[in-house]
Amino acid sequence: MVVVILGFYKRKPGLTHEQFCHHWGHIHGPLIRSLPNIDQYLLRYVQHHLSPEPGHNKGGDFDGFSEAWFADESARDRLYAIPEFANLFDDEEKFLDREETRWLIRDDPKVQISGEGKVDVFSTNL
Repeated sequence: MVVVILGFYKRKPGLTHEQFCHHWGHIHGPLIRSLPNIDQYLLRYVQHHLSPEPGHNKGGDFDGFSEAWFADESARDRLYAIPEFANLFDDEEKFLDREETRWLIRDDPKVQISGEGKVDVFSTNL
């Protein structure tokens, strides 16, 4: 089973949305990419930078969310165990409101539309 971790983030108080997006995209993302042998652990990492739209964010005022895809829990646990992984937590203190961070772990994604307009409904098996 693929393990997908979804993280929902609010910016640290005192930061603008633009400052949050810049740090997350240009500093934190490359920091993740620079972890040793990252492709042995992480199948996919996606950042979704949300644009604030007054009146349309009924689910919360998150500045963004991420997807981290792992082949299984073992791959996730091995990534978390490398010493350099702690650097991510240190960096998160610079731009995230950790109290407002929310996680959804062990998502079982279903693909509704795949490829060139084909409609598929299945559990993702990588």
